Amino acid sequence: MFDNINSRIDPGDVIDIHVHIGGPSGENENMYFWSDAFRKSLAFEGMKLVTRLTESQMTFPRYVSVLFQQLKHSKHIDKIVLLALDAVYTEEGKKDTAGTHLFVANEMLAHLSQSYDGFLFGCSVHPYAPDAAQRLWKCARRGAVLCKWIPSSQAIDPTHPLSLRFYRALAELELPLLIHVGPEDAIPSNLSRADQLLFNSAAGKHASRAGDAVAMALDAGATVIVAHCGLPLGNLLDKENAYWEEVFEGLLDRAELGSTDRPLYADISAFCLPGRAHYGEKIIPLAKRNPEKFLLGSDYPIPIISSSADNVLEEIRETFGWLAGRALPGNDFDRNYKLLKPSFPEETFPAAAAILRDPQKRMPGFKRYLSRLGVKQSRSWFLSSR
Repeated sequence: MFDNINSRIDPGDVIDIHVHIGGPSGENENMYFWSDAFRKSLAFEGMKLVTRLTESQMTFPRYVSVLFQQLKHSKHIDKIVLLALDAVYTEEGKKDTAGTHLFVANEMLAHLSQSYDGFLFGCSVHPYAPDAAQRLWKCARRGAVLCKWIPSSQAIDPTHPLSLRFYRALAELELPLLIHVGPEDAIPSNLSRADQLLFNSAAGKHASRAGDAVAMALDAGATVIVAHCGLPLGNLLDKENAYWEEVFEGLLDRAELGSTDRPLYADISAFCLPGRAHYGEKIIPLAKRNPEKFLLGSDYPIPIISSSADNVLEEIRETFGWLAGRALPGNDFDRNYKLLKPSFPEETFPAAAAILRDPQKRMPGFKRYLSRLGVKQSRSWFLSSR
C-alpha cells in the first residue's frame, strides 16, 4: 500500500480515459496474462500492428514503454487512464482462471500510476468476488480514478444482486463505473452468445431491457460512463448489427445520453471506426448541447481510422495498408484527438478531469464504508492489505 499517491488530476487536463494494456502469459501471471485464444484473435493482430511490436517483442515492459513514449510525445493529451481487467468469477465467488482470457491486475496498474508521469489508474473489480467491496476500497486508496467492466469478457451480469451491491460501493467511494456497452469480440468469452449480447447491452437475467443496469447503477447513486456511447459497428463489420441498433436506440430513448441531470456520461472511444460514423451523427448534436457529458477516449490499441461516413472501404484498405507496413503516421493519441476535434465542442476534451475520482481525494473510513454496505469483515483482512 502506498503512503502517498503520486498521480494527480489538474483542472483542464485533457485525459484519454480508455486505454488498454496487457502482457503475455509466462512473464508474471500473478499480475497479467492473456490466453491462447486471445493470442490467436484478430484483436491481438491489431495490437501488434498498432504498437509496431512483433509477437516476440510484445512483452509487458515494452508495451508500457510504447504507451509512455506515445503520451510523452503527444501534443494534445496530458494524461491517460490505463485499464485493469479483473479475472472471471463464478456466481459462487470462485475465481475462474481457465475462463479468463485477459487479466491485468490492479496492483500492477497502481504501481505504474505511481511510477510514470501521466499514467492514471483505472481499476477493475469483479462484483462476484467474495471480497469485492474491500478490494474496491483498496483500489480507491491506491489512487484509482474509475472502475472498468467488460461484461461479456468478465462474465458479469450487471443486473445481478451482487452487481447492485457493488454499485452502492462505487457510490460510497465516488468512483465512476466505465462499463462497456455494445458489440464486443476483441476479448474471447466463455458465455453463451445470448448472454454475451444481453450483458453487453447493460441488461441481464434480472432485468432484460437494454440499459436496465445503467438505471440500477444510477439509482444506487453511482456515476456511470457508457463506453463507446454504445455505438454499433455497422452492417459491414457486424452480422448482429440489427440487435445493436436496437440497443443503441433504446439507450438514446431511455438514458437520454448527454441530457440527463443524473451522473450519466459516455466516452467517445473507438468512435473513429468504419461504420460508426452514421450512428455517431446522432451523438454529436447531444454533445453540442451538453459537452461535459461526453468524455475523451481512444480504446487504444484499436486502429484509428476516420470519423467520416464516406469511403469506408477505401479508408479500411488504406489504414490496414499503413499498419501492415508499421508506418501509421503520427502519434496515435493525437490522431484520435484530431479526428474527433472538428465534431465535438471544446469543452468535451477536458471534461473528464472533473468526473474521474481525484487520486488525491480523502478516503472514507474503512469500517464505516463496510458498515454502510452491510458487509462484515475482520480486522485481519485490513491489516493484511496495508
